[in-house]
Amino acid sequence: MSPDRGEGPPEAPDPGPDRRPPTAPGDPDADRTPLDPELQRAQEERLRAAWKTPEGWRYWSAVNNTEVGIWYAASSFLFFLFGGVLALLMRVQLAAPGNDAVSADLYNQLFTLHGSMMMFLFAVPLFEAFAIFVLPEMLGARDLPFPRLSAYAFWAYLVGGLRFFCSLFFGLAP
Repeated sequence: MSPDRGEGPPEAPDPGPDRRPPTAPGDPDADRTPLDPELQRAQEERLRAAWKTPEGWRYWSAVNNTEVGIWYAASSFLFFLFGGVLALLMRVQLAAPGNDAVSADLYNQLFTLHGSMMMFLFAVPLFEAFAIFVLPEMLGARDLPFPRLSAYAFWAYLVGGLRFFCSLFFGLAP
């Protein structure tokens, strides 16, 4: 063993600083071959076709993170408007002393529904929309780990939020 070169038999030649050792068969650098430009263009077209957002009614069945993140943000702002209408109704009641715009029971329902809606149907989903939209880009991933689960969670959130808001019209609000 040569003391100046580290390991190996003393009769092994010094490869020199600018010579690389031979690569293994599975080494990505050894297996990389340049593609024909026409073949590369065809491959890119196939990938674009596979990953494009569906059009028409199928748009609502998309599962990619960009679309689901936009849906979450738009829905959370829709619930923000609904919560704003509830706040407006409460302010109408409080505009003048002895006002009878809404009953005491309805005012309590408006108050509870407004607070729940602003926290659980606006603020939290807005942060989730941001995370769904931005996180895969930050990580360099093509999509979320479970895109269909993310899309299902959005639809469950939307249907549940609308049912929660509509409970006010049937006198069933908390």
